[in-house]
Amino acid sequence: MKILIIKPSSFGDIVQALPSANALKLAYPDSEITWVVFKGWEDIISLCPEIDKTIIWDKKKGISGFFEVLKNVRKTEYDVIFDLQGLLRSALLAKLAKGKNKIGVSGMKELSNLLIKEVYPENAKINATVRNLKTINFFTKQDFPVDIKLKTESSSLINGNYIALVPFARGKGKDWNIENYIKLIDLINTKYQDFKIAVLGSKSDYGRIKSGKIIDLCGKTDIKQLASVLKGAKVSVGADTGPMHLSSALKTPSVFIFGKSDINETSPYIGKFSLLINKDNPADINKVMPEEVFAEAEKWIK
Repeated sequence: MKILIIKPSSFGDIVQALPSANALKLAYPDSEITWVVFKGWEDIISLCPEIDKTIIWDKKKGISGFFEVLKNVRKTEYDVIFDLQGLLRSALLAKLAKGKNKIGVSGMKELSNLLIKEVYPENAKINATVRNLKTINFFTKQDFPVDIKLKTESSSLINGNYIALVPFARGKGKDWNIENYIKLIDLINTKYQDFKIAVLGSKSDYGRIKSGKIIDLCGKTDIKQLASVLKGAKVSVGADTGPMHLSSALKTPSVFIFGKSDINETSPYIGKFSLLINKDNPADINKVMPEEVFAEAEKWIK
């Protein structure tokens, strides 16, 4: 059985869709699962052993990039195609691909539901991981556990006991300010002097947290190395961002500091995690105190 999943972006959204591949392999152990992903995110897919093939979509090429990925997709006739992105371009790709069954996730946007069938539209606002999985349940007529097993290698970048910080998120209202992270670093260093503190982020984030108590790995990891560092951490702390969702999927204890994100839709669903939010005004993320975050992280350390 040949299965195509279209979920090209972004980091956290892809991680939250990976349990769908796990469910499909449980339903069809001998199936061949192909995943369409934007260039730059393909290493996320490589962490998932249930996915057999990857088709890379270079969105920077615009319309020519779309026709390139369409050409590659149309080389195979699929038994079922799942559009888990739910946008016009992903639905158009599904529409033009060769497939016996074509199914779209709940909450399709940009009129994409006019191109392929949207299942359970009433589930548009439920947790993203569950929403993706219900699309698989619809086709297989089975219910599956929400789970994923990701493969990583041991990290050579850091060893011993350490805590991973993932401070930098994309999107307004998601970032806990740097001053709070510095206070958290001081709290960790005072209580756990034998622990290292690794700060993870992109190349442009390097040096943003100025402290002699950290190991700044910003820009020094690709996605596979990032996964290895997160897997080895005693606990990860950070915002609603892709690497934190990866941490949770890797079953590393993870403390999420939520701000303006819709916590009901974007919260993690797998692993060991804590969710901290300013209940009086979720948009004011900086009212979540460093002492509160430290106490939650310490629960996992103990």
